Amino acid sequence: MDLFSHKIKVVPIKDVEIWDEAEARSLDQDGLRELAESIKREGLQNPPIVQKDKNGKYKLIAGQRRLNALKQIGARNIPVLVVQHPYQLEDAQAVSIIENLHRKQMSSNEMAEACDFLVQSTGSKKKAASALGISQSTFRRYLGFKGVPTPLKELVPNTISRGEAVQLSKIIPNVTQAVETAKTITKYSHAARKRYLDALSEDPTASHSVIKRMANYYKQKQKVRLCLSDPEAKALAKASTEEAMEPEELVHAIVSKWLARRTKK
Repeated sequence: MDLFSHKIKVVPIKDVEIWDEAEARSLDQDGLRELAESIKREGLQNPPIVQKDKNGKYKLIAGQRRLNALKQIGARNIPVLVVQHPYQLEDAQAVSIIENLHRKQMSSNEMAEACDFLVQSTGSKKKAASALGISQSTFRRYLGFKGVPTPLKELVPNTISRGEAVQLSKIIPNVTQAVETAKTITKYSHAARKRYLDALSEDPTASHSVIKRMANYYKQKQKVRLCLSDPEAKALAKASTEEAMEPEELVHAIVSKWLARRTKK
């Protein structure tokens, strides 16, 4: 996909059609009015991207808000960037997602869906993360969020964080119980929540009071610094990517399993 292979052309606004599959997003009407006023004052600074079809119409790939703003102010023509080669639907969707990301703050759920789609579209988590301009670790967290049950997703970000929702969904399969736990820990500080969830992951069947005692123990214990050789660090990074976990989470899981086996001997 070459985003720079295009030419500017002024076309009748009635000939520009929205490619529904590429831009299926509801528009912020207040923001749309502001954009329309801005275009009236300063003109259209960034023409939408379109692709000409066999019927002489122009399929919109990116720029639905700009198109609708121009319609609001009664424009009859619109300057567009016409791509010079056929776009695949996946390309159009990718451009739409990236444009929306940079236009405004997307919700965690939208980001999770975007990450999942871009992985399928590009075939690479690394390429997808790069396209969105986020780190691979952040990208993995968003991917993990996609699998979180809807009742837990709805608690983000007002009750719990995205990462806490992911962790809870992994620890507690029962959605109702997971939601109750989320509401219980909402009054704790971020550090206290982390200790509580770490303790809960050790024994999801334990009572609240037991989990709190375990969390307090975690508060007292000393952090261990782990020094790895370059090959070991690379192996850990690769393994954490494959497991869709943070390196620290993977190390914690490995050490916990090792200590559990040792305790049973």
